[in-house]
Amino acid sequence: MPDNPTESETNSSILSKFREYFAKYKAQIGMTFLVIYVATLGLGTIGELWDVEWILDLPIFRPPGKNVE
Repeated sequence: MPDNPTESETNSSILSKFREYFAKYKAQIGMTFLVIYVATLGLGTIGELWDVEWILDLPIFRPPGKNVE
């Protein structure tokens, strides 16, 4: 079954628009991920150093298999 040319053109158009968007905002996207990473790292460090239980009970910092009851 051959592909519909309009569907193929649409997919390549969407992909090219995504690439243009990423190329245009690459620095901002990277900086956003970096800020989120550093904030998460800082929050985890604060939780560990001062035993802040509500931070340590967040799903991202909870060890595998530990269930909060």
